[in-house]
Amino acid sequence: METLKSLLPDDLKLLIGQSTSENLDLTCSSLMKSCQLLPQFQRVIGQLTGGAALCRKSKESALDWKKKGNECFSEGDYAKALTFYSKALRYAPMDMDGMDDKLVGTLYVNRASALYKIGLFEECIRDCARAITIYPVYSKAWYRRGKANASLQRHESAICDLQISLFMEGSVSGKNQIKEDIQLLLPHRSKATNESDYTKKNEKLHAVLADTKLHCVTTPDKGRGMVSSNDIPAASLIHTEEPLATCYVDYYKVLPGNTLPFLLQ
Repeated sequence: METLKSLLPDDLKLLIGQSTSENLDLTCSSLMKSCQLLPQFQRVIGQLTGGAALCRKSKESALDWKKKGNECFSEGDYAKALTFYSKALRYAPMDMDGMDDKLVGTLYVNRASALYKIGLFEECIRDCARAITIYPVYSKAWYRRGKANASLQRHESAICDLQISLFMEGSVSGKNQIKEDIQLLLPHRSKATNESDYTKKNEKLHAVLADTKLHCVTTPDKGRGMVSSNDIPAASLIHTEEPLATCYVDYYKVLPGNTLPFLLQ
């Protein structure tokens, strides 16, 4: 690190020393551009990432984790499959030319399928939406989101998703399956029980969780963990997500006393 600092131009060092919060973006950008031109910086990055390039993106590693996830999914171990698909997403590259969009979209849908099997329908819908954003013509993403919406009794949204999936599906058997699913939902679309039912059933819980603040604590016997600053009903499911981290989605099951399980990451 000291060697890299000594290679920086004096004017850049001065700029960094005088930087403030207002011009922090410009300072960081200038520093990154300068470092990228240094062979020593590239060598350090290579050592830190094990040759997998910046941020450890590697299509081969992503495919390996995807394969492990598929094996666990086939065996019915959906929790472990969820973990492997998340790791695959961590390594999967986002090609600027769109060549790897299908891989990333597939990984999101695979993870959505594991979430669906576990019963985490909202999280399933969220991953399907990510896949659709990246790869809009992926029939399976629309289909899986439709099935998750159906499980939440959001019949109108489910039918809409399934109809789009039907339009994009290429196989005859796939089209027939989607048509059957749509037919099963049609009798429910005009019922009074609509998409607001799921929300109404959870209004009380949502009101409690709206002001929930989680913070990290450390204890000698358990290590690091998360606790809540207010009362949360036992057995509630708290979901937190880092929006800029592709794969880290953590689910915390609330235990009595507002203590969350201690997690290793």
